[in-house]
Amino acid sequence: MESKLVKGATGPVYLDALEIRKQVFIEEQGIDPALEFDENEDFFTYFVGYDDGRPVVTARARRTDDDVWLVQRVATRSGYRRHGLARDLFEFIEDEAKKAKIKKIRLHAQETAEPFYFAMNYNRISGPEMEAGIVHYWMEKEI
Repeated sequence: MESKLVKGATGPVYLDALEIRKQVFIEEQGIDPALEFDENEDFFTYFVGYDDGRPVVTARARRTDDDVWLVQRVATRSGYRRHGLARDLFEFIEDEAKKAKIKKIRLHAQETAEPFYFAMNYNRISGPEMEAGIVHYWMEKEI
């Protein structure tokens, strides 16, 4: 898998991220587009993983403290789940975070994704909470 990133809401990588998010969050999970696409889009770095040139997995991240990244909008296209692609993208994200002197990654995980994050050594720090009608837990990992 090839991973790419772009800072801010611009360019083909960002558009690929939007397409994946639309498919997963809006079409599959029924999330309101007004909740999915917010006024903060331009403040994030977008990560997209490509399988044979096709965008299949995405996430976005932004610095919230000097040494903390908040990772959000993690999504994998339905036909590509459970193939290790999200794990590969997270390895790329964590490598980029280390380059940026980030020491901790924090995320608000959907309950169904918690086992995935536990397997990558993320720890639950609070929850449950409802977001967009879906149970979420705050999780984090020291990197």
